[in-house]
Amino acid sequence: FSFLTTMATTPPTAATANTIGSGAANALSLLLREDPLLIQHGLTSYRGLSSENTAADNIIDAHDISHGSSSSSSSSSQINQDNAAHSYAAALLHNNSSVTNNTSANRSTSGSNSAGWMTSSGEYRQRATEALADVDRKLALVESLSQRISREAPEEVAGPLLRLHGFELESAHDNNDGAEGNNKKKGGSSGSSTLVTLTATRDKAERLQRQSQLLDTVAKRVESTLQRGVTRMESATTRLSRVLELSETLKMILRLQFEARKVLHAGSGLDLNVVDLRDLTRAAASVAAMEELLAHPSLTPSDGGGGGGTIDCVESLRPEAEAVASTVRQAAAGLMNELQNHPTTSGTASSLTRLGATLQVYFHLGELPDASWKAVSSALATTERASSQLFHPTALKKMKESAQAEAKALAEAESAKGKEGKNADSDTKKSSSADNNPRQRKKQYEAIYERLYHRKLREKRAAAASKWSTSVSDAASRVWNLHRVLARRNDPVTRKNFLEVVGESSVPKEFGGAERRLLEVQRRNSRGGDERSLFSLFWEQMSIGLGGRIQRLLKYDNGSLECDVAALYPAVRSASLSMVTELYDIMQMGLSSSDAADASMSGLSSMVSSSGVMGGSAGLEDSVFLGGARLSSGGGALGGMDSDDYFGRADEAAGGGFFGASADVWTHVDAGGSDLAQGSSGVRSAVTAASASSTLAVFSSAEWTALRGEQVADGMSTGLLALQTAFLKESKKRLFAPLEFMFPEAVSVDENGVAIPCLPTLPSRYDLAKLDANIRDELSLADPRQGGGDFSMSTMISEMISSMLHEVCVMARRAISETGEDKMLDSRSGSVSESMAHNLAVAGVMSSLASFVRNAPENTFVNPYRPAQSAQHEESAHSCRMALLPALKEIDSLVKSSILDPLCRALNRQVSSALAKMHRGTYLQESVDDMSQPSSFVQIYLADQYDNIASTYLSQLPNEYAVTVASTVATFSIYTFVSNAALLRPLGEASRLRLTQDLADFEMALEQLVFKGGTSLSLSQIGGGKPYAELRAVRQLLYWTLLEDKTLSPAEVAKGLLRDTCVKDLRPSTLFHFLFSFAPSLLTSPHHFKRMGAGDYVGTLVKLDGSVDDGEASAWMTTMACCDAYQQRESVDGVISDGDRRIGAILMVLGPELLRRRRQ
Repeated sequence: FSFLTTMATTPPTAATANTIGSGAANALSLLLREDPLLIQHGLTSYRGLSSENTAADNIIDAHDISHGSSSSSSSSSQINQDNAAHSYAAALLHNNSSVTNNTSANRSTSGSNSAGWMTSSGEYRQRATEALADVDRKLALVESLSQRISREAPEEVAGPLLRLHGFELESAHDNNDGAEGNNKKKGGSSGSSTLVTLTATRDKAERLQRQSQLLDTVAKRVESTLQRGVTRMESATTRLSRVLELSETLKMILRLQFEARKVLHAGSGLDLNVVDLRDLTRAAASVAAMEELLAHPSLTPSDGGGGGGTIDCVESLRPEAEAVASTVRQAAAGLMNELQNHPTTSGTASSLTRLGATLQVYFHLGELPDASWKAVSSALATTERASSQLFHPTALKKMKESAQAEAKALAEAESAKGKEGKNADSDTKKSSSADNNPRQRKKQYEAIYERLYHRKLREKRAAAASKWSTSVSDAASRVWNLHRVLARRNDPVTRKNFLEVVGESSVPKEFGGAERRLLEVQRRNSRGGDERSLFSLFWEQMSIGLGGRIQRLLKYDNGSLECDVAALYPAVRSASLSMVTELYDIMQMGLSSSDAADASMSGLSSMVSSSGVMGGSAGLEDSVFLGGARLSSGGGALGGMDSDDYFGRADEAAGGGFFGASADVWTHVDAGGSDLAQGSSGVRSAVTAASASSTLAVFSSAEWTALRGEQVADGMSTGLLALQTAFLKESKKRLFAPLEFMFPEAVSVDENGVAIPCLPTLPSRYDLAKLDANIRDELSLADPRQGGGDFSMSTMISEMISSMLHEVCVMARRAISETGEDKMLDSRSGSVSESMAHNLAVAGVMSSLASFVRNAPENTFVNPYRPAQSAQHEESAHSCRMALLPALKEIDSLVKSSILDPLCRALNRQVSSALAKMHRGTYLQESVDDMSQPSSFVQIYLADQYDNIASTYLSQLPNEYAVTVASTVATFSIYTFVSNAALLRPLGEASRLRLTQDLADFEMALEQLVFKGGTSLSLSQIGGGKPYAELRAVRQLLYWTLLEDKTLSPAEVAKGLLRDTCVKDLRPSTLFHFLFSFAPSLLTSPHHFKRMGAGDYVGTLVKLDGSVDDGEASAWMTTMACCDAYQQRESVDGVISDGDRRIGAILMVLGPELLRRRRQ
């Protein structure tokens, strides 16, 4: 209705002046005239309006809704429409009701209420039915009008809906408004071509559909044409590919026949016993080509059906080719086994040449990595067998049984020989009682047997270790030769290096542990590159397996064999070091002069020379390859080696060639340098002489580091580390065994059974001798001749001895008496107290022990071989002494800090008390003039005391400790005597003379004290000569006379005194105090100023240990205080009758300069 209303109320335009507008207007006018309730109840708009709204308002509302400008919600619009519909229906019913009521007004109303209700309800139902029929008729009329309009003007029907969905269509009304705004132009020209209609859009869509159908037809035609062309091309290319495949097959057949003609007759005639390397190499190359051709799918018969048959000529050649390939592989395997099973010739040039040819064969066959790893695995299995033969419980048991049997036979033979000699002499002289005593003869037999048993057992262990090292060395040499041949050999055709080919393959699982260890070491050392070469992997895996086997043997039967296993270490270490040294020499021979300086022992994968390609049949016979060293005209043994000699004379490593000199000879430094001999006794007892530089290189090499082993996770270890740990454990047990008799606690009880505290018991000479014998026995294990070990073990054993001596020092410290210094000496008689005598005895024990330790290296390594000792013995003794030096220092420090220093302080305290007596008037003028005192002060108070010190204390101390006590007492006595003498005041001419005499007597008494201390040092050599120099300077200072010139100013006197030669040897305090003797009485002495006795004041200047540096500053401060007090007194008194008034000023001038000189 709203659309029809809009059409009816819209002003006629050029677009709507047609029959559509007029027909719609006539139809709407007819409908509204027939039913005016439509407008009244708002059924002609989108919203339900009241009856007061006009048709114009409905048109405006419909227009607003079509443009989306209405602000009411959809819910309120729906409610309004429902209300309008209900109102319209109620109005229809109301009109019918009013007509019915007017027609029945004259009827009677006498009927009942129920009859009236039924009559009225039937009427309403009839009227509702009629109303619904009327509505259906009107709806049919509207529907027919809408269908007509939708056909003729669809944009007018769909316009509102399109606007609701956001599409804008330009209407005729808008075009008319625009035309009227432009001066009312004609309507025909206002909106002619800008109107977009659905009809036009539909026509365009139909045209596009027809065009798409046409294009689809064209595309199908083109596709069919192209498909036919592709089919023809596929047919042509299939025929061409068949021709090419046939041609390729024919080429392979021809190549197969060509290779067969080359190799079949030669391969069938190969002799596995005598193989020509050139023929074998050529046959391997041909076999590799034939196998590659026979494995090609074109020449291989198909298993299933489908037309693929066999080629007769190919199948006829297949059995013979397989036979030749088998023969070539057998020949190559025979060569490899021959090289592996003959270790004595594995390093010669011929054997290395055969190895290179064999590897070339395996390269042609494509089996080079497998063959190389198989050879390395075979060498590793050899080392495992050798290790199982040495480190096995049965082997250890057989060693002991064999040594016991041989020792018993030799002991019986030696005893029988001794009896025969005695029987022969029985006619001439009577046999001794010892020879007739069965018990004595049994002891002699047991001693002989024990000595022979230890010697035979040592020889058996050395022989077993030598056999093990020989097997390991041979296997390692084979792997090394394989490694360096792989590193130097290149394929002549592909130019591929053999080592790189092997490196591209995966490492076998049995070397996985070695690979992880090498990667861990490389990561820990932060080194770049890949050092996982064949030899390094083999050596590391061998070390890992050896460590695991040793650990299992140590744990066998709950560790019952640990002692016997640990005893193998000296022999195994010696054999291992000789083996590594030999390998190192071989490796150094295998490097060129340019590579020897840069290449390491294990990281040799980069040793491939860039000088050219070595390989092919010509290289197999080249004397330069793996041998053929040439000496230049001006070169020596090594310097004259030609630059093309990459590996040196490999056969000379086995002991031949090179002017008949072995590797150990030409690596030995002829100059008398420090050489370290390393060897082992037994089957392979030899002394390998090497220079210090080569020995250091061996010990720092990766091979020795890996063989020595290290601790890994889960308590496991590699190499010989477990064996070394067990050896050190047993050595420590043997060394610490005698300590239970060192300084045991003594127990004493009184008559009532109550424990009395007493001093610990000191070890006897036998205990010390036993300890010394243990030390020398342990050190002798590092002697190849006496202990079967190696000289390099001396430092390791010395460290264990140092740990034992540390424990002895701890025990000795507990055994020292802790009584105070005042109780060390008897103050009345000066004799030694019991605690002090005990401490002196402890010092004697420690001195004897230190003497044993100090002489042990010389007695072990040098004295048994005099006068034929070697430089290795001297160097081993020196290294052992250096390792034992910390233990000796600990012993000396213990004795000095716990015994000697308290003793020196106690003795110096007595000497200080005696020297303080010189202030009791000894040097006064009256006592000097009195001739009743024939003896000097030194003779009266000091001479006897020094004699008592020498006889009572120094005589009981060892010489090295007596010298320390005597030097300390002498130093303290000199400084104390000089300081006390400087404080004497007044000091007249006679007092100076007597003091000069006492200085001479004092010097003589100290010389006797030092001499009795057991040293050849003079008094002038004690304390760097400073105490004695001051003593001599004081004697010159006593006769200083510069103050007699009264005309000199204090500054001039001070300058003259500073120029004196004796002043440089004096302490500043000594000079200050000496000048006080010339001062007036108003200038108080320093000890009087501090209200102290002279002896106590000197004690602040000189410490009881003889040090004097701490008291000089305090002495100067006291001197300045005395001078300040003197100036105050002088200003008050004004009259000075005695002394020199210039002394205060002289002291103030001298003090800073003297202190400055002393600080310098």
